[in-house]
Amino acid sequence: MTFYFKKAKNLIERYTPDQQNELMGNMRSFVRFYEFLLQVSCFEDVELHKKYNFINCLLSYININHPGGGYNLDGKIKATNFVQKKGEEHKQSNLVSDPIVKLPTADAFGLTKEKEELLSQIIAEINSRTGKSYDNDVAVKAMLQIKDILMKSERLKISAKNNTEQDFAFSYFDDIDDALMEGRDQNKDFFDLLLKNDEIKHQVLGIFTSEIYKSLREEK
Repeated sequence: MTFYFKKAKNLIERYTPDQQNELMGNMRSFVRFYEFLLQVSCFEDVELHKKYNFINCLLSYININHPGGGYNLDGKIKATNFVQKKGEEHKQSNLVSDPIVKLPTADAFGLTKEKEELLSQIIAEINSRTGKSYDNDVAVKAMLQIKDILMKSERLKISAKNNTEQDFAFSYFDDIDDALMEGRDQNKDFFDLLLKNDEIKHQVLGIFTSEIYKSLREEK
């Protein structure tokens, strides 16, 4: 299959970056909708299922704008023979000590304490599962950015006003990929991880579904 994956990848890379991202989004949408059809109906189409299997594997194979993870130097370099030398020493006798130090506080996220704790737990789990080291505050701000983009969606607003929360969730998760692509420049690595992993994406952004549904439903 590698031959066909390489051939498809080469064809995709002939397009502009924007066209490549649009194509990736279309393929992800096809996979999501097809998986939904498989769950809710007796759907039998051999050729379409072959296409689904190929596209699903292709999405895992290609990685647009991220050619590799770099070269890992862990365990390959050993630093020895450090020498410490004392330089000049400056003393000033008239300094007054002030033992009270006020540390800078982080920006308020506007989340409940329970939600902040839940997001922190999810980020810690992501770091553990993927070997990443995402900063908690940076990742939370990135998720809130996606939440803001979704809150501005007219499509979701219409869906919230005309559907139950359960039905709204389908539109919500369909729009998440578009929101991730829109805000991707702010945190490419984290957002790309969410785009490639539906389980983590649903876990991270699913905690906002009910809140966004209620807010949009109440908007005038």
